Amino acid sequence: MDWIVALSLAGASLSGCVTATAPVETRDPAGLSGITASVSQGRVDVSSGRIFVLVTNGRDEPITVASVEVHSPGFEPGMAKQKPTAFPAGRAIAIRLAPTAAICDEPVDPITVRLDVTTPDGAVHDEVAADDPYGSLERIHDQACLGESVAAVAALTLPDHLRSTGSGAERRAVIDIAVAPVGAPADGAAASFHVSGVRGTTLINAEGGFNWDLDLTIAASDPPSTIELPVRPGRCDAHAVAEDKIGTILPFEIETSDGRSGQLGLPANDTLRAELYAYYSERCGLPGSG
Repeated sequence: MDWIVALSLAGASLSGCVTATAPVETRDPAGLSGITASVSQGRVDVSSGRIFVLVTNGRDEPITVASVEVHSPGFEPGMAKQKPTAFPAGRAIAIRLAPTAAICDEPVDPITVRLDVTTPDGAVHDEVAADDPYGSLERIHDQACLGESVAAVAALTLPDHLRSTGSGAERRAVIDIAVAPVGAPADGAAASFHVSGVRGTTLINAEGGFNWDLDLTIAASDPPSTIELPVRPGRCDAHAVAEDKIGTILPFEIETSDGRSGQLGLPANDTLRAELYAYYSERCGLPGSG
C-alpha cells in the first residue's frame, strides 16, 4: 500500500474552519515572498482522512499565519483552517485539515494555498502555488471517486466482530465482508465492479499468503453476499500493534464498469480493530495475550 510516511515537523496544528473567501488586496509590497506551501498526508493522518499543509517561513523575520485555505479544481471550496499561529524565521508548520468533497469530473491540479499572514511590515492576503510531492491529493481524489462509483453498485461493509475458532497459536479467524448491492437501476444500466483482490497490510495478511486473491464481479442487481477473508498476523512483533496506524485498513483492488480503478481502503471500526489486535497477540503468543 502506497502510504506516505509523516514528516517530523516543528510547530502546531491549526484548528477551526472558514469558508472560501474572495481575494483581498495585498497591503504588503513584498507579498508572500519567501513563504512557501506544500500539501501531503502522513501515515498518522490516513485513518482520520486528514491532510496537512506545510507552510515554510523562508524569511528572516517572524510571521503569524492566521488562516490557510487549499484550492484545487478537484475539490469543493472550503478546505480551510483558521487560528493565528506565530513561528520564527526559518521554521515550518504543518497545518492539518480535512479535505472537502471530491469533484470527480475535474483534475486536482493546479493546487494553490491562500494565506492570511501578518508580518512586521503589515498584513498579507494572497496565495502561493503549492506542490504535492507524493501525490496525496491526487490519491485522495481518486479514492473518493472510486468509492463513489463502488457505492453506486453495492455497499462493502467490514463486520463489527471478527469470526474465529480455536485458541492460542491454533486460533484461526475470518473477516466477513458484507456485500449489499443497491438493486438494478430504473434505466436498466448494467452497473458493476470487479474485485481482483485485497492487499495484505502492515499488520495482517491472508492465511495462505500475503494478499487475498479474488476474482469477483459484483452487479447492482445481485443478491446480498459475503466475502470471506481468512486472516493471519503479518509478523509476530509487539511493536507492530503498538505502532500500528494503517494495519486494519483493508485495500481492495477494484475496477468499476464506469472506468475507475485502483485501491479502495476499507477501515475497521473500533471494535473490530481491537479484536484484530487481540487475535494478533494471542496467535503470536505475545506477552499479556493470555
